[in-house]
Amino acid sequence: MENLKSLLDQLKAEGISPKVALTIPVDGADIQGIKTLQSSLLEAGITSEVQIAISMGDTQAPAPKPDADFTGEKSVEAVVNVDKTNCMTFTTADKAGKPIFDFPESRVHLFRGDRLRVSTEHKASDKDPGDGTIIGTGGIRFYFIVDCPARPEAKGLYVKQSDASLV
Repeated sequence: MENLKSLLDQLKAEGISPKVALTIPVDGADIQGIKTLQSSLLEAGITSEVQIAISMGDTQAPAPKPDADFTGEKSVEAVVNVDKTNCMTFTTADKAGKPIFDFPESRVHLFRGDRLRVSTEHKASDKDPGDGTIIGTGGIRFYFIVDCPARPEAKGLYVKQSDASLV
C-alpha cells in the first residue's frame, strides 16, 4: 500500500490525476480487503472504482489440478526433445476463446529425454480439434500431460508440442 501511495503522490506532484480501478476476479474476491483498500484510497483523496474481470476463461473449465485423476483419458507416450522446457497452465482465454498459457505458480521444468504421457482427446476450448492438440493464443500448440513419472508435478499441465515428440 505504501508503494501505491508513493506512486500516486509522485503522479500528483507532476500534475497527473490518475484514476484508480480495482480489478477483481469473478471468483475468490476478498470483499473485506477491497472495502479496506477503497477506504484507504478515499482517505488519501483518491476515488476508485471496482471492476470485475470477466474473461472467456471464466466460462470454460479451468486448467485441471495436478492431483486430478486422468486414468480413463486416452494417451500416448512422448519424450522431451529440447534441453529444457517449461510446463504451462492457463486460467483465461483470449477474445477468440483460445487459452492464454502462462507459468504455473511453482514453475515445473522438463528436460531432454523426460518421458511423459499426453492426452489424445483432451480439449481446452471449442477451437481444439479433439485429438489432444490444444491450440493456445497465437496459434501455439500444446499437449496436455496426463502423467510424467520423472516429474509428477507436471501432471495436469501443458507442454508445447514443439518441445515434445510422440513416441
